[in-house]
Amino acid sequence: MLDDAHVESDAHFGFIRRLLASESYLFRDHLQRLDGDARHRRFGHDVSDAFIATYAAHASDFGNVTFGYFVDGVVRGVAELRPGTLMREANAEVAFSVERAFANRGIATQLMGRVIRTARNRGYSHLTLVCMPSNAKMQAIARHYGADLKIEDGSIFADIVPNRADYRSLVADMIDEPMTYLHSALDMQARINGVKPF
Repeated sequence: MLDDAHVESDAHFGFIRRLLASESYLFRDHLQRLDGDARHRRFGHDVSDAFIATYAAHASDFGNVTFGYFVDGVVRGVAELRPGTLMREANAEVAFSVERAFANRGIATQLMGRVIRTARNRGYSHLTLVCMPSNAKMQAIARHYGADLKIEDGSIFADIVPNRADYRSLVADMIDEPMTYLHSALDMQARINGVKPF
């Protein structure tokens, strides 16, 4: 097991916060900006804009948590935490996407750390990340967080075991939650006024 450690992003570049249910359009717009290769890596097959719109509309379904990496008020990377079925309640699936222009900056690694912290605090004992065998970067990120990797049906399955929640992880989430609403309000105001936030 590997702790999520320090995952805050560079304040001069971007930052991570949870996306609210009312912000599914930000998630949709990010996914629709992904090129064909990135969409294929994210979903395991080619997907249309219509598919993405439907998918994003369910991002806040019960138990799901979506984090966005914001740069100048625009979501450029996303991490998703989706709970398992009733048969595997202690497990959850994670997924990531980062736009090409923002790749190779450590964004997915930071998003992974943020997701792991939330998973710890929600009591998940296993996180599953599925990626294509050609996605060496995501496999490296999973290994960075202590994942065991195996091949099944032509895909790579990474099993990550989060540490148990502790005072530090719980307080970090308690601090982040009100800041999520503050940043969301500021981002909305900036978009209405047509200016860059902060």
